Amino acid sequence: MTKSGDPIAAMEWLLTRFEDDDDVAYAEVGAVSQTKTDIVVTEEGPRDELVFDEAGVWCRVFANGAADYRYTTNLNEETLADVADRAVRGGKFLAQADPARFDQLTTHRAVHDGWASERIDEVPLETKRSTIEASLTAASDLDLERQWVNYADTHVVETAGTTTGSTIRTTLDRASVEFTFAVRDGPTIRRHAGSTRGAAFLDELPDVFESAAADARTLTRAATTNEPTGEATVVLSPQAAGQLFAFMSRYLEADMIEMGLSPYNIGDELGPESLSIEDTVHAGSWAARGYDAELRPTTPVQLVENGTVTRYLYNIATGAEADESPAGNAVHSLGFGQPPRIHARHLEVEPGDTSRAALQNGADVLVERFDEPWLRDEFERVQRSGVMPASTLYARDIDRKVDDRPDRGCAEFRIAEGYGLQNGERAGRTEGLSLTYDPSTLLNVTAIGCTRGTVTGVDEKHKSQIPYAVTAPGIRLRATLRTQE
Repeated sequence: MTKSGDPIAAMEWLLTRFEDDDDVAYAEVGAVSQTKTDIVVTEEGPRDELVFDEAGVWCRVFANGAADYRYTTNLNEETLADVADRAVRGGKFLAQADPARFDQLTTHRAVHDGWASERIDEVPLETKRSTIEASLTAASDLDLERQWVNYADTHVVETAGTTTGSTIRTTLDRASVEFTFAVRDGPTIRRHAGSTRGAAFLDELPDVFESAAADARTLTRAATTNEPTGEATVVLSPQAAGQLFAFMSRYLEADMIEMGLSPYNIGDELGPESLSIEDTVHAGSWAARGYDAELRPTTPVQLVENGTVTRYLYNIATGAEADESPAGNAVHSLGFGQPPRIHARHLEVEPGDTSRAALQNGADVLVERFDEPWLRDEFERVQRSGVMPASTLYARDIDRKVDDRPDRGCAEFRIAEGYGLQNGERAGRTEGLSLTYDPSTLLNVTAIGCTRGTVTGVDEKHKSQIPYAVTAPGIRLRATLRTQE
């Protein structure tokens, strides 16, 4: 019998249930205890505030050749039995052609206490609210038609185990702020910032809001300029370049390869020889965790070296297929409600030796930030936004049913914050332009900057909300600009 409300007891009950089931080849189970805060502030002041505790248990079960994922906050034995039954039956319903493989030999036992020196849940709600309100004074001089701020944090204690004997315990203090400044009859500024440094994140908020307000002022004061469409020399700021590299990295995820959505193969020339990209785990980064959802330690992965694709991002199943060791890239979805997905954690793009002034000299357009890209291929749009089972090799079955897609890996990057350039200086803000991306775009990079910046965000992959971060330099490239439709 389980102890009501005890996630660790529920985890142990599920592990025993799966170990005794002949249909289950392997299972992972996690016990989660969370303390969450959510604050919403608009132009009229604080609107919603919520602090609550949540206990739950998640499981990923390999049965009948496939895997199924479940999460529940109802920890009574009847509910757990139902969750277990549904997870086991889920493999049968998938009718996966190739059976998923798992690691039954490697065992991990560890404790990772995270990167926070002060727990975020020990900071009073009033302090968090007052910090946000004080930080927002940086935008008090702006004529805002709309102001929306969503601050969220969570202190997570997770204990996870597998039917092959791995056991880990991790602690995570993750906090973020996402906000919008919509200037009346002017531009709209959107920002995301986050970290796993716990209460230290609150100290960063004044600079986050001040930087966004400064960008809003600069854009508002700039007159609009009609830049010509077509082939142009474009400079991307470190943040815009980071957004572009984050998009590209999603084509290096093994399940995207299996689904036939990636235009890149190992050994392909992706960019100039000066381009190297590594997926890392920064202590305190928004996307950092010591262990992933498969209880694997998170370790660096060299994805691109000297302009050449050198490796994909794997989980255990896809790594076994490719005879590659996974490096902890089965990333938990925020909140645990959806399955983990193969994803980059914190991309590091090596800097070059070109100054910002040299990047801009003679260029036509400077892009500070992009909006979310629009995928040209309809099948890819549907698959990325649709629900996908937790069994990654199911993607291979989808690929078998679909013909080649010439527009895979192609997108329109709508320019959210951009400027026309004259003699290397900003000549006015651009409106209604998009940068066209295709698999050869990064081959047209002609210079890489010496100064880097970091961009953070949340990527939706098959309904899972995956945190990501990118530290990148600015770049200069030849690209096609189009009027937004």
